[in-house]
Amino acid sequence: MMDEKRLADIFKRLDKLPTLPQTSQRVLTAIEKDASAKELEKIIHEDQALAAKILKIANSPLYATAGGETKSLKMAIVRLGFGEVRNIVLANALNYVLKPAATFRKFDLVRLWIHSIGVARAAFLLAEQENIQEGDSFYTIGLLHDIGRLVLAVFLPDFFLKILAIQEAKAASFYEAEQEIGLLHTEIGAYVAKHWRFSEEFVAAIESHHRPVENGKINETAAFLFKADIIARASGFVPEEDFSRLPKWPKGLPLDKKQLSKVVLVLKKEKESLLEAWREIIAS
Repeated sequence: MMDEKRLADIFKRLDKLPTLPQTSQRVLTAIEKDASAKELEKIIHEDQALAAKILKIANSPLYATAGGETKSLKMAIVRLGFGEVRNIVLANALNYVLKPAATFRKFDLVRLWIHSIGVARAAFLLAEQENIQEGDSFYTIGLLHDIGRLVLAVFLPDFFLKILAIQEAKAASFYEAEQEIGLLHTEIGAYVAKHWRFSEEFVAAIESHHRPVENGKINETAAFLFKADIIARASGFVPEEDFSRLPKWPKGLPLDKKQLSKVVLVLKKEKESLLEAWREIIAS
């Protein structure tokens, strides 16, 4: 494990984290302030590449089933809903500011994004199953739950290489491998979420999504995220090459296999259309 001084030095390196692009920040702020579709359209139009991506996603089979093709950005925003627009804008921004300078064997950035999208959609579907109203918020947390891995690759490539080496040598998961050096993507992800001023609940869920039960106490949001991660992996949204073992179910966390299986079936059916909808974001 790593000593506190070295950990402090590592987190100091993360002070150089970039801010989100201005257009993205304005869209996210506008959504928080309950802006109208017309107001969002005006902001997004300033970034033609982003506008084109939103239109393409809105016209993909996953979203266009009811209304046919739309050429209007405003109608695309209405069709997707503000929550989904927020997620598209956020993912697009992060994909822009967090590009690894190097490539790593056994690490595929697109695969990681596909996993994150799977977890996000699983969280949304699970929220529907449980009649939870904040489905869009869970989608966002799911989308960003592994942001710490990406930050490790971009800002701490030396440690990232060590984790990948341990993972390959011991046929371990990424989380198991990083525990050996004492630098966790969950802690890095929580730091990033805090840096970008996400809610305390959001930060805590990212930090605890691999250990949602501690000292017999369940972090409900982290537990929800853990279940969504399991569902996504079981549906084929696996982040790690040549490693598909599911994380161990935490002791003390209720397990409803029937519910999980139901969401897995839905997500498997949606997989191709979901990836087609998000292709413009994850491949850019």
